[in-house]
Amino acid sequence: MRFNKSELNSLASNPATRFDKEGPLIIIDRQEGFLWRSSEVRVERWCKLRGNLLFYLKDKDPKSAVAGLLVLENCRPRIQNEERDPEGYVFDIDFKDSTSERFITRSSAERLAWVNCIEQASSEKLNLLIRQLQDKILAQQSRQLNATGMGNHIDLGMPVSLPLEQQVQEQLQLQDGRAEEEAMASFEELDLSELPICETALSCDSLPLDTLGRSPNPQVVCSLLPATGEDCVWREHARTELQERTRSPQFLCTMRFQRSAGCSAATRLRFSVLDVRERMTLTALPLGHAEVNLGVLQDTSRLRLPLTSPRGECGFITLASWSPDAAVETGQSGNGPPRSSTQLFDGSASGSSAATGAATSGRRAHRRTQSLPPKLGVRLFVPQQCGLQRVCSNPRLRTYRLHSSLGADISVQETLLEARLCCQLPQQLLSIWIQREKELLQEISGMGELSGEWRWRQMNLLEEHLRLLKDYSQAKQNIQQLAREGVSFKRSSAKADESLEFLPVNLHVQRMWAQNDTLQRRGLLDVVTVGAFTRHDAKGRKCGGLIKLLQESKSWKLEQSNACKVQAANDAVQATKQLRKEIVELMSQLLQLAGRRSSKDMMPLCNQMVARTRTLLNIWEPSIVEEAVAFIERHRIIEEPENVMMEPMSPFRKITQQLTALELKSPELEDFATPVVAPPDLWPRGQPPLMRSNSWHPSNSSPSSSLDIRAIDSLQHVVKCYNDHLRSLEQGRSPRGNEEEEEAATYQSLPLAWHSRPEETTTQAPQPPADAPSVLQLIDLDEMVGRQAQQRRNQQQPPAGFLDTKLMSSSPSANYYRPTEEPEPLDLTQLNIEASVMCLVSKLKFFCGRCDSPAIRLRHPKAPIKREGFAVAPQQAPDVIAAPRAGKQPPQLELDLKPSGEGGNGSGVTLPAAVKKGNKFTDGLDLSMTTDWAAELRPSMRKLRHAMDRLLKTARLMHSVQRLQQDMRCNRLQASITYRRDVCFSQALTALVSSLMLRLWGSELDMGYLVMLRDLGPLAYFEGLLTLYGNEADMWSDMCIAIEDLSAVSFQLVRAQGEAALAPTPRVTGSRQALEVQLPVPEHSLPGNGTSISFKITPVFFNIGINEKASFAETLGQTREQHRSNWDNYLRLSQYFGRYRKLGLGTVDSGESLQSLLGFMEQQLRANVSKNVKILHLAEDACRLMDGLRFTSCKSAKDRTGMAVTLEQCRVLVREFQLPAKHVPYALSTMRSEGTRMDNVLKNIGKRKYAFNRTQVSFLPAMYRPPVGSYGKAQT
Repeated sequence: MRFNKSELNSLASNPATRFDKEGPLIIIDRQEGFLWRSSEVRVERWCKLRGNLLFYLKDKDPKSAVAGLLVLENCRPRIQNEERDPEGYVFDIDFKDSTSERFITRSSAERLAWVNCIEQASSEKLNLLIRQLQDKILAQQSRQLNATGMGNHIDLGMPVSLPLEQQVQEQLQLQDGRAEEEAMASFEELDLSELPICETALSCDSLPLDTLGRSPNPQVVCSLLPATGEDCVWREHARTELQERTRSPQFLCTMRFQRSAGCSAATRLRFSVLDVRERMTLTALPLGHAEVNLGVLQDTSRLRLPLTSPRGECGFITLASWSPDAAVETGQSGNGPPRSSTQLFDGSASGSSAATGAATSGRRAHRRTQSLPPKLGVRLFVPQQCGLQRVCSNPRLRTYRLHSSLGADISVQETLLEARLCCQLPQQLLSIWIQREKELLQEISGMGELSGEWRWRQMNLLEEHLRLLKDYSQAKQNIQQLAREGVSFKRSSAKADESLEFLPVNLHVQRMWAQNDTLQRRGLLDVVTVGAFTRHDAKGRKCGGLIKLLQESKSWKLEQSNACKVQAANDAVQATKQLRKEIVELMSQLLQLAGRRSSKDMMPLCNQMVARTRTLLNIWEPSIVEEAVAFIERHRIIEEPENVMMEPMSPFRKITQQLTALELKSPELEDFATPVVAPPDLWPRGQPPLMRSNSWHPSNSSPSSSLDIRAIDSLQHVVKCYNDHLRSLEQGRSPRGNEEEEEAATYQSLPLAWHSRPEETTTQAPQPPADAPSVLQLIDLDEMVGRQAQQRRNQQQPPAGFLDTKLMSSSPSANYYRPTEEPEPLDLTQLNIEASVMCLVSKLKFFCGRCDSPAIRLRHPKAPIKREGFAVAPQQAPDVIAAPRAGKQPPQLELDLKPSGEGGNGSGVTLPAAVKKGNKFTDGLDLSMTTDWAAELRPSMRKLRHAMDRLLKTARLMHSVQRLQQDMRCNRLQASITYRRDVCFSQALTALVSSLMLRLWGSELDMGYLVMLRDLGPLAYFEGLLTLYGNEADMWSDMCIAIEDLSAVSFQLVRAQGEAALAPTPRVTGSRQALEVQLPVPEHSLPGNGTSISFKITPVFFNIGINEKASFAETLGQTREQHRSNWDNYLRLSQYFGRYRKLGLGTVDSGESLQSLLGFMEQQLRANVSKNVKILHLAEDACRLMDGLRFTSCKSAKDRTGMAVTLEQCRVLVREFQLPAKHVPYALSTMRSEGTRMDNVLKNIGKRKYAFNRTQVSFLPAMYRPPVGSYGKAQT
């Protein structure tokens, strides 16, 4: 512990200092000799005791100089002998970690007095006394007595602190790392739509000086005392910022009094003025206080009160208040859509215009709030929040009154909110990824049991996907548990928690609303603050980030011959699913039109269906499919039917059957997954609703997710053991030999639980109740007889599980081959699709009266292409594979629908002789006799659907073969990259969708913004403050990839009606390659013509490191990648501005400003300047001018982010609201020390301290440095 020598001398020698005990004491000093031993010398000295400080002077003169000091902590006085010693009455002070000190008094009474004072001097005794007083207060509260004598008349006006039990409980919660709903119990739940009773600005004058003649460091604390009959204890309500060395402070922070906080006209207010002596620990001395009722403030615009203290009057405090008028703004009381972004209350004018947003007052006064004018205005501005609290929660509010350069007031309201989507959106993404892992497990199992080394590779893939399935399912369960507890943000102190790694770290919305009445200008600034999009490692291990991992994967794939085939096969499968979905949706629309006999609208949909079918037929190359089929035929183990019941079941079949017994369902998947087959109402037959063939029904009898996760984990362990055994056999056996021994060994290697008969294993599956729906029900479009026969067979069999390959392939609409099923040739599948489309198109043309139109051709001959394998065509969609070889062209089918004068045989071959009129698809149809068009179309649609399903089967089979032939190490690397990329993407998409929902619900939508969404899409600017040094280099790499992935996501605006408008929730559909997010918007915001608005965003990411590690990185030359990335994002921003200007968006002035901003940004990027934060500021201005979305990130979105956000707020106030530049440092310091960013720090770590030390602060740019006292030792 360090003490200031001059301060201690002043304290001990000041005659005004009150000491607890003083008098002469004989002190035994130990003097060390050079040539002789140490000796003890008894010296009588004058001693003074104040608090826990015991001063002793040079001699017994009370006015002599101070000789030394003893700090009475961790010590206790002790009287060894009650009788008088020869020297006098002796007592000792025993210290815990040092030698004892001996003192002698002249009398026994004097000794006893000193011992008693010293016992009460330690802080431990003081804490005990405080605890006893708190216990008394709690006891009186429990008895509900009148609290007039409960400490309300504290002389110095200090509010009573929190109960000790509550403090202890909060400290334990912080130590356990558990999230708190209200950090440190210092916040109250706010309703932003509630009008305050009044708002008060404070100023003081004539404050007293200290004993050395120095001005105080004043700060005002407001405490509330409810009306009589309620809980009458003073509690702190608000406080102002701290000002240094002034007797006449004018505070920027204002105080709001709301009814939800227990305020009323009878509420007693106490304003205590403190002199803060030390900023780091906030050690303060009370100067005085003043009390007043809230009703007085409400009725008076300006009130000047004297400050009282035990020493008498000690200055004055001035309270300038604003109260809202009872009448709201014109047009705001109706139920229609809001017309202005603010509510305006005026005490002298009756209303205001919605166009200008400001009322003209009858009196224009010189509006200086904290000065002392003869008359102050009584106008209070309250921003209208629209539907802000429908998408955000737990608001924290701070208000300020600043002076503009013209002498007017700038009303500023700073709000911090949590995004409600923090836990909702990652669950939807995890449901999609869980479904994808299930599909891949079905693909691998559907190949059947393979022989040789391929069996080991097959089990390797099963093990990898089971591990991912378990991780995704466990993560979803953890997030669901967190959501049930009502937590809507992830604290920065838990960023390394792997159980919640899919949640963004410290996701919050920072909103600033400002109003300048003189300029009649108001505006909003919304910034989403979030931690870096990365996967934090609890052990601090480095992996290089996603950029490095993807580069390694790319170089690895270049060494593999079939690496490009695997990716292309996966793209082709996704393209086939997407095209099949679109074709089925078109068929559904055609059925609806056919039911209404609307012929004029059917042909455009028919043309779209033909175009998509043509694309579907040209995806796959027949030679590659033939290779995959030949591989399966060569390596698949086919069991003879007569030996199936006699021989023991193979380990692969046992494992597959255990997969069948697991009910690995996602309850929400039916809502979130992309439908790849016909909707349930496509062909209504009066039967129970059918489920999609790739979806899981949320059965009531399904086990809990925890049981599923335990089952997956157990099965993964078994697969791993079996896989290790196969690997050891593969490494130790000869190329050809001992298959029987191998089979026996693999069977014996399984656990005892696996040695059950097939009948026993099947009966172990959970049986649903009779009235519960089946676990998996597939769409079967066969005839009614076939459906009833299938239902009878299903009643005799146990319910289907996860990988029931029999039920999977029991209908033509199944998506996977049976392990023993013969794959259908690709040519035959394509011919079936083509014939079905021709039949359907012919019927549609017949109904539309266009039978004389030419025949369609779905596949055209193409130039021969000779190459290895297949590749994606560069100019086509990434999911479409190039054309087949020219050496083997499938037959071309044409449909000849010429007039009756010409003939055709319907097979594409023209005969010279006269043939039958018409074509075979429409023979027998009479338009006048056909009443049900839909019934005529359903058979053709059913055949087309079945043929597309068989094509998808073949696509999945080919994809599995390509993955199986790939190097296993590449598969493991790809799985780890996929998981890390999913973690980062989940955090990024959650932050992006939260920002979009904030823009759609938290402020008004005009047609200009909707046009920009439709024609261009919004700009999303991500500002990073990461350092390319240490672990943050990996975070920067992850953020680059995650932000880049956002550009592939499609967004669609949908109307929110009824209950959906009360709690709007976006819906995520699709797959990793094609995600679509449906964003609900207020019903009145979208145009009434029924057109939907779809768009994609343009993300840009600029990063500049600002801390001490950034200096190290620049010295070591590690910022070249950052500079290259910033330059690439600048080019993207310039291209976006070019499209923005070409569409005529924005005003002419904003276009010129943007042009100059981008030019200046280019100059700054070309300049080699250390920590060039001007790049970030220019990007902020450009994003704001183009109405873009704003994000600010550092490692935890707490410290550096707080500095950056507050700086941006002040820059906006200077640029838009004429805040004088000389007032910026003080306003910036106030927002950082008392604003919502400090509340964010408190919510995350439980302390009101930024995690900087003095050395780190010195490395920060001057504009990013926190004020003294706001930083210290804290968790980063």
